[in-house]
Amino acid sequence: MHPASLGPRAPATAPSGNAGAGARWPASTASTSATPASIRRAFAGRSGPHPATPAAASARGAELGSLAHTSGLWFCHRNRSPADQLTAGALSSAASTSPAPTHIRPFTARAAAPTPLRTSTHANNTITTRAGGRAAASVASPGPSAAAPAAAPTPSTAPAAAAAAAPSAAGPSAAGPASGPAGTSAPARLQPVDFSTLAASVAELRGGWVPAKVEQVLMPDKTSLALRLRTPTGGGWLRLCWHPVAGRLALLGPGQEPERGAAAELYSFGEQVRDALAGRLLLCACMPAAWERVAELGFGGRPGEPPSHRLYCEVMARYSNIILTNAEGVVVAAAYQVGGMMSSLRQVQTGRPYALPPQLTGVPPTAVNSLDAFRDTLTRAAQLAAAAAAAVAAERAAAAAAGGSKQQRRAAAAAAAAAAPPAAAADDAAASTSTASATAGVTAGRLVDGFVRAFHGVSPALVEELCAAAGVDQRSNPGALDERQWAELYDRWLTWQQRLAAGDFAACSDPATGRFSVFGSLPVPAASVSALLEAHFGPAAAAEAHEALAGRLGGVVAGALKKARGKARAFQQQLADAGRAAEVSRTAEMITANIYRIPPGAASVEVEDWDTGAPLTLTLDPTQSPVQAAEALYRKARKLRRAVDAVQPLLAEAEAEAAYLEEVEVGLAALRRWRGDSADSVALREVQDELVAGKYMKPPTDAALAAKTAAKAAKAAGRAATRAAKGGKGAKQGGGKQGAAAALAAAAAGGGGEDAAAARRFTSPGGFTVLVGRNNKQNDILSTQVAADEDLWFHVRGMPGSHTLLRLPPGGKRQPEDADVQFAADLAAFFSKAKDSLKVDVVLSKGAWVRKPRGAKPGAVMVAKELRNVVARPGDSAAARADAAAGAGAAAGSAR
Repeated sequence: MHPASLGPRAPATAPSGNAGAGARWPASTASTSATPASIRRAFAGRSGPHPATPAAASARGAELGSLAHTSGLWFCHRNRSPADQLTAGALSSAASTSPAPTHIRPFTARAAAPTPLRTSTHANNTITTRAGGRAAASVASPGPSAAAPAAAPTPSTAPAAAAAAAPSAAGPSAAGPASGPAGTSAPARLQPVDFSTLAASVAELRGGWVPAKVEQVLMPDKTSLALRLRTPTGGGWLRLCWHPVAGRLALLGPGQEPERGAAAELYSFGEQVRDALAGRLLLCACMPAAWERVAELGFGGRPGEPPSHRLYCEVMARYSNIILTNAEGVVVAAAYQVGGMMSSLRQVQTGRPYALPPQLTGVPPTAVNSLDAFRDTLTRAAQLAAAAAAAVAAERAAAAAAGGSKQQRRAAAAAAAAAAPPAAAADDAAASTSTASATAGVTAGRLVDGFVRAFHGVSPALVEELCAAAGVDQRSNPGALDERQWAELYDRWLTWQQRLAAGDFAACSDPATGRFSVFGSLPVPAASVSALLEAHFGPAAAAEAHEALAGRLGGVVAGALKKARGKARAFQQQLADAGRAAEVSRTAEMITANIYRIPPGAASVEVEDWDTGAPLTLTLDPTQSPVQAAEALYRKARKLRRAVDAVQPLLAEAEAEAAYLEEVEVGLAALRRWRGDSADSVALREVQDELVAGKYMKPPTDAALAAKTAAKAAKAAGRAATRAAKGGKGAKQGGGKQGAAAALAAAAAGGGGEDAAAARRFTSPGGFTVLVGRNNKQNDILSTQVAADEDLWFHVRGMPGSHTLLRLPPGGKRQPEDADVQFAADLAAFFSKAKDSLKVDVVLSKGAWVRKPRGAKPGAVMVAKELRNVVARPGDSAAARADAAAGAGAAAGSAR
């Protein structure tokens, strides 16, 4: 039996190292590959073999009944019934053939008559409602909430949204790296958290961390909140993230802590949550809305008491939010506040009662309790999705043919909808006939689109998993499935509901495709759901922060470089003008020599050229006397001669500044793309500090807090150095700062040390270590601190680039071959401005011949002597080959 099957399973205690004893983790072991057979075993029926006939499948659906809603294991009912509006009237007639649980509102068989639409536009957001004021539910995707955060527009319920229903059901995917070791290629898209994954996270939290005391509340960045929890057996951190792509609820692993950036004290939302929850107990964790991606955490003074505060984590792609309420359900704080101008369906504002996000489309999965109803519902939903996609395509084609702006086309569509006459209400039979005729002749659509459009809580990732387990292609036409395939698919559908109701989860992933699952159907198991999510989304969050900082720094450097080059051009023009000083002085002398021939008020005068004897016409200012004109020219000549002495050092300074900024620009270009190496992020922050120190940019908002932290660290280091110098407690051999410097130099000479490790590290064909600086600071360290006298030093000739060091063993025991020298030279050429050139000249010198002039800019050194010139090929370097392999891996991930 597959380890993740639904057979009877004894709950496994959390493996050693998981924070908090008593947590219940699903047992899971590795398998070689995610074969279709293993996926089918992961979704095997709990009550025995798969039903072989449609009748058996329907019987099993009747047995399941309302188990998912009555078990109470993974969600609770607080504010509303799980039933809501249907995808369309056609779906209601399909679902009404099966008996519904008593607590679910029966589905009407009335078709969706064409009701007039009213469109209102507020703050660039278009909201379409029915004439009666209720939201038009038949055209919106089931995933995102209708309440949008301030940073994102409200989802429109216009027909255009139906075309994107399938991909948006669980939130949009985004480009970014997935889990894996540093430097590995990542899939091009991330799988978002869906309802099943959030339910597994809540079950995991409830299993080992309720109750728990809230010791700390930290907001490490603008889209995440971290709570430090303490139980009698241990402590750990809980992350609540409302990032548009990486939104999740996850426990950090043992020994892991959230990023304690200096900006952690700058966010007011974090301060509000800390004031409300610090010192209180986490009393409960549940899913307050059936089939909706909302988690509720209750906090109070002691166990057994009703919660005094509730924290709602809404994981809904770009509409994700974190909301804090008091005991009365009134919003106290929210990560995003949503007013009436942003959403007409739901407002999230301080002082207002909290309301759960409205479910606009689909039916609950438990509403369909027979195979026939399941088949009819999916078939009709797929038809509606296909019809909506065709309508959107036709509308876009017509708009492109007609021309006009997007706003004009929207206004025309809204006016046409408002002018449509209201349709009379029809009875159930007439409505069904109308729906059937409306969908007649329409392409049947895809199975995945029907699932996402028809049911609450269903994401494309879940559909892919269910279809793979049943041996059905998710892109197939529902009408092409035979009876056996429908029975298999329905059985997996019921198995999914059973596992949700029982809290039977097994976290796993497939690194090759970047997919993850909480039902054990993929080859690589995870210790917990939280560990799975952190491994999946952690690199994406790091990549986003890295690329955002790189883009910001790139803009600063580009602006400063443009300014420096402009200054240099202006100074060069002044020097060119200064060359005319002799000419201006000669003109003044000729005016003085011929002053007796110039009448007052003359505009010009013709004189004899002293060198050639030819007549020469001088232009004069009629408002000045000849004496005044000559004096003005003498003053101008003296000023031009003085400018030569004044402008030349300014020009040299501007050219040096431009050269320095070009060095920074080249370093940033190599750091701009995230490669999964945390050292790149450290180097990027060093570049930021360098630009701040050079007054090229303002300090970041957390600079004061960072300076405070650095001052504390420096004071502590000073005290330790003083104790060491006095030979007191904690003294080390070599004592004080000199001893520390000697230890660092020794470590660097041996090929280790923090500074050497921060640089890019390669190994030559002969086994020699090659170090390449990531920024100017590291270039300085490599050239002046790490480099030994006999080490070989490389730099591209006449262009900005990184300093490259080929480390040699001390004592000259072994010398590099030509292949080793060429290897290092190719790297020096690749990490330079000549990266795209075919051939590049590279300077080869020794560490003893490289020194830094006093007062030079970071990264600037002087080479006293060269060994020889090396012709390098950047395209043949090891770094170029690694980039090409990473690009091929990303392209393959996008194709998958």
